[in-house]
Amino acid sequence: MISFLDNGIRWAVLGVTVFALGCLAAVAARTPALALINESPSLPRGLYLRDTGATIGRGATVALPQPAAGRAYLGALGMPPEVLLIKRVAAVGGDLVCRRGNEIAAADRSVPVRGRDHRGAALPQWRGCRRLGPGELFLLGDTPGSFDSRYFGPVRCDDVEGVFREALRW
Repeated sequence: MISFLDNGIRWAVLGVTVFALGCLAAVAARTPALALINESPSLPRGLYLRDTGATIGRGATVALPQPAAGRAYLGALGMPPEVLLIKRVAAVGGDLVCRRGNEIAAADRSVPVRGRDHRGAALPQWRGCRRLGPGELFLLGDTPGSFDSRYFGPVRCDDVEGVFREALRW
């Protein structure tokens, strides 16, 4: 027979356990990712590690939450909203970025812009020609099929979760 005291101790242990797990979840939600696995074709597939000493500049690989302008498209592909995007910085504040027809020119790089993805679905389109302001970035993947700033436009440096470097490729 279980006494009242034994039952109370079980409830106390359960309560402390639930509280501890809740605290761990809260800390984990606020802790920036130290490593990311990239399975998209935008950059080489593999493991990317946070480079805590790196600065955000042209050529840096950064991770960021899905920009609002691209969230609906990514959601339609089945991508959960919490999945970070990993892209290369093509242009920074002060650089001129222009869309001309089906091409984007960003700093010293030109890339094609597609109207539809490989499934035939319409892609969002960023249009414009402007000099990026302080704290703005234009992100491009390494492949023509990358979903990046050519579709969702410039992003703010403040939105970047960190700079990452490739550690292992597969």
